[in-house]
Amino acid sequence: MAVDLLTRAAEANLRCPLRQGSVVHLPGTGHVLIAGDLHDHLINYQRLLLLACLHQSSESHLILQELIHGSQRLAGCDMSIRMLVRVAALKLAYPRQVHLLQSNHELSQLNGDGILKDGVSLVDAFEDGIDYIYGDEADEVRDAMRQFIRSFPLAVRGPQGVFCAHSLPSARQMDGFDAQVFLRTPTDDDLRNGGSAYRLVWGRQHSQSLLEQFGQLVNADLFVVGHQPADMGYDLAGDRMIILASDHDHGMALPLDLGQRYTQQDFVDRLIPLAGIPVCSSP
Repeated sequence: MAVDLLTRAAEANLRCPLRQGSVVHLPGTGHVLIAGDLHDHLINYQRLLLLACLHQSSESHLILQELIHGSQRLAGCDMSIRMLVRVAALKLAYPRQVHLLQSNHELSQLNGDGILKDGVSLVDAFEDGIDYIYGDEADEVRDAMRQFIRSFPLAVRGPQGVFCAHSLPSARQMDGFDAQVFLRTPTDDDLRNGGSAYRLVWGRQHSQSLLEQFGQLVNADLFVVGHQPADMGYDLAGDRMIILASDHDHGMALPLDLGQRYTQQDFVDRLIPLAGIPVCSSP
């Protein structure tokens, strides 16, 4: 079942009618709920689904990012492949409404790059989790998982100058960044270390001048990203960027009306603390 879900969801990502190249263009009406890094936080994922109300209107959208590499382990294994499969099923249920941003942790898992946390290789722990859960089918699940991750769009664009991506290139990474990557389905070279998709999802510490430069490059006024630490669920950079985190007790989500124009302060005022949403704690 996991192989089928991941494979079909990859195709749904690539065939989304709102997608052009590697960017999803949201319509001018309806609503979108934007989540920050999730990192296998199941309860906050359930809260996001409650807030998004995807079943109530075809004009409701949900943006998710950084799904894997949570803090919980079972027998030393990271089980967050289960979150990828859950989200694949969600994408298939709402193919035009659910949008999954390419993120550095997913890209690291795809490429086999090392990410260490507290002395543990997150990539290896995730691989161990696939073996633990799927046994003899583990290699097939890995192949389908890679296909799914490779299909993620790089950005979601709102109609009022809002640009959502996992991150933006840092000042050092801007040299060599090819904005044409947004016009194509990312290649393996784009996704590898040094490629433009890689540069996009790994950038941090964005100055006001960089935000203005990138805004001109992609014709955007405001940026909604994840990737950087946000202990209170959000942080700000310059006067054009808000950083979201949805992977802890102070996690936040940002709801937007697609027909409205916003400022950075409007973003802050509209944030919803996920801890305030009652939800059953069972999977």
